Amino acid sequence: MIPRRAHGVGRLARLGAAGTLFAIASCAELGTGIGNVSYLAFDGIPWPALIAGDTLRDSLGAAAPLRARAFDAHGRLIPDAPFRYFTLDTGVVVDSNGTMRATTRRDGTVRVVASLGDLQSDDRLVRVTRRPDSTFATGASRLTMTYAIPDLTTNVAPEMRIALVSDDLIGVSPGVIPGVGGWRVRWRTVHARDTLAASDTTWAVLQTSSGTRSAVDTTGADGMSARRLRIFSTRIPAPVDSFIVLADIRLHGAPVPGSPVRFVVRIAPPVP
Repeated sequence: MIPRRAHGVGRLARLGAAGTLFAIASCAELGTGIGNVSYLAFDGIPWPALIAGDTLRDSLGAAAPLRARAFDAHGRLIPDAPFRYFTLDTGVVVDSNGTMRATTRRDGTVRVVASLGDLQSDDRLVRVTRRPDSTFATGASRLTMTYAIPDLTTNVAPEMRIALVSDDLIGVSPGVIPGVGGWRVRWRTVHARDTLAASDTTWAVLQTSSGTRSAVDTTGADGMSARRLRIFSTRIPAPVDSFIVLADIRLHGAPVPGSPVRFVVRIAPPVP
C-alpha cells in the first residue's frame, strides 16, 4: 500500500526497518473506511523542554507521557489507539507508555515520532536542557519612551530582555553560565495594579522584535527571551504615565528564583 499523507494534521509515512519493530497492524487494516486510521495527530507534547536526567513533565511538574491521536476518514477520533513513540536521536529514551526520559544527553533538541502500525507522524522537537535555577534582566529594567502624536507604529519602547540560567555546570567550560533553552515565559503588562489582558489593545500590547503581538515566549537556545511594549498614544489614560511589564517563569508550578522579572516603562509626549 502506498503511504498516505495526512489531511493537514500530520504526515503519514511507511516506517523503515527500525520502525517495523513498532508495527501493530498490517497495512491492509489501515484503510480509509469508517473505523480505520486515516490520519494521525501528534500534538501531545506536555512541555517543550525536558530537564537532563529527568522525565518529561507538565507545567505543574507531574510526569506526563507523550500523546498522539488517530482519526478515521470521517474525522472521528479512534479511541485507545495503541501508539508507540520513538526518538531519532540518542541520549533519550521513550518507554511503551510514552514516558520520555533524558539519560545521557544534557543539551540540544531531539526528534520524537509517534507510530501506529506502519504509519508514522511528522517528527516533533523536544529540547533537552539543564535545570532552570534563576532568571534576571540582562539590560536596563527602567526604560523611557517618547511617543509620537498622532499614533505611529514606531511607538514602541526599548526591548526588554531576560536570561534563564542553570547552576548545572557539568561539562561546561570554566566561567560559562549555561542558558536554559526551550522554557516557557509568560509576559504580562500591568497598569495601575491592573493586569492588561493579552488580547486587550486599548492602551498597549506586547510584541516580538518583528512586531508580532505575543505575550508567551519560549527561551532560545541561549536562554534568552525578549519583548517590546507597543503604546497606542491616542488611547493612553494620561500623557505622562508608566507601565510595568513582568516576565514570569516557573519550574513545576513554582516561580524560578528572580521571577517575575520586573520592568518599568515610563512614557511621555515629545518636548514642545
